[in-house]
Amino acid sequence: MSLLTTPVDIAHIDVMDSRPLIYCQCCRSYEHACQSGATPKMWLQAATYVGWRHVRSEHFDLDVVCPECVAAFHLPAIHMRKEAV
Repeated sequence: MSLLTTPVDIAHIDVMDSRPLIYCQCCRSYEHACQSGATPKMWLQAATYVGWRHVRSEHFDLDVVCPECVAAFHLPAIHMRKEAV
């Protein structure tokens, strides 16, 4: 399986209580600005810097994925071996 990761689009930065917010479509976690002075563009730059990405493969397309989930996608698959009986 091949993965394509690209920066998140500004359309996926929400604003709640005058603070920018980004929401992971994989694990459903979110991060928001601590102060109300941050703009969505500033929050997008910060999210891109720490590792939030748009992840695409042959089987799925997730618009917003947090850094922890992006790292998990890059882990090698674990295959269980059946023991001969």
